[in-house]
Amino acid sequence: MDIESIEGWTGTQVVDRDGEKVGKLEDVYFEEGSEEAAFGCVKTGLLGRSLSVVPLEGASVSREHLRMAYSKDEIKGAPASEAGAALEPDAEAELARHYGLERPGPSRRYESGGARAQREARAREAAERASELEQLAEAKGDEARESDASADEARRRAKEAKDERKRALDEAAQVRRDADGGSE
Repeated sequence: MDIESIEGWTGTQVVDRDGEKVGKLEDVYFEEGSEEAAFGCVKTGLLGRSLSVVPLEGASVSREHLRMAYSKDEIKGAPASEAGAALEPDAEAELARHYGLERPGPSRRYESGGARAQREARAREAAERASELEQLAEAKGDEARESDASADEARRRAKEAKDERKRALDEAAQVRRDADGGSE
């Protein structure tokens, strides 16, 4: 199933292959590094206290429900899971045995959609904060350059003032000499 279509179905009624109500979709599991939804976590049992993991392979959606390709008994008898917990390779292998699935290659690890969304939200927040800090650092750099430019300008003006003072003192000394020499 496509990630865009299945994640929005969390909370939707789940029925078995014969249309019998099973529970509600609690979460979706994705193979790590993949955008392909592989398993659904279904709240089952009295008051929705149990969580059963069901392969999404062969599932279909309608306006009212998500239809799984397995019977109610198979789904309710599936190994339980915790909401938001990852499905480790051992759990995936146990699910494959329970549902009679053949898995090519070694068992894989699956991440819950909720955990993935939280991780991605934290990553976005961290990226935004990094961007803010980069902008702040750039602004501080601009201020430092302006300050350096102001300091350079102040040093230039101070040198000009010092040179002007020296010229004025030299001129005053010359005027005194001329005045002293002219009165003799």
